Amino acid sequence: MTGEAVVPRLRRTTTGGEAERTLRELILDGRLEPGTHLREKQLAASLGVSRNTLREALRGLAQMGLVTHEPHRGVVVTALTADDVADLYRLRAVLEPAALPFVDEERLDELQAAIDAFGDALARGDDVEALEWDLQFHAVLVEALGSPRLSAAHERAEGELRLALLDLDRTYEPPQVEEHRRIVEALRRGDVRNAETALREHLDRAAENLKSLVQAKTRLQAPERST
Repeated sequence: MTGEAVVPRLRRTTTGGEAERTLRELILDGRLEPGTHLREKQLAASLGVSRNTLREALRGLAQMGLVTHEPHRGVVVTALTADDVADLYRLRAVLEPAALPFVDEERLDELQAAIDAFGDALARGDDVEALEWDLQFHAVLVEALGSPRLSAAHERAEGELRLALLDLDRTYEPPQVEEHRRIVEALRRGDVRNAETALREHLDRAAENLKSLVQAKTRLQAPERST
């Protein structure tokens, strides 16, 4: 069960942007878990900011998909459903393959650097850093489209998925590194078709795994809601 938000106190001069960054970090590092209720009055007092400043911060977080306004509950840290996960991966399955033909040598080097850092984080047992490099790989790929708007849409999708991944799946298996590597190797050969096949298989596997985890958690929580 998730409870009320516990947050650090900020300076009186804190802006909405600074409050937003603080809350974003607390959400993304798991200290504010999915489903946590963010009570406006209590949260503003805890942060030491005005309620107007807090509302500005919450609007920014809502635009990123990190918090959700729920009827009769107010603002809560977003908790994804299996349908949400499916939708987010559908978006990624449109944007990421579309970027493959535009990946140049410089971008390939960036993708390889992300793969190397991903593997290093796994070897050190740092699951959170591994996730960041996993997501960075895909962000770099979408940047090849050269569209800030499409990159922003992809960033939001990854932000929402990050919540579920941190909450549900802290085990990152080395085969994921190999899946990334196969994509880059195909691109270095100029084989966009096989790169797309490898990418789609990778996204499909990740989507099915995360949907299963979300569904399993939902089933576990069902008895709690019925009591």
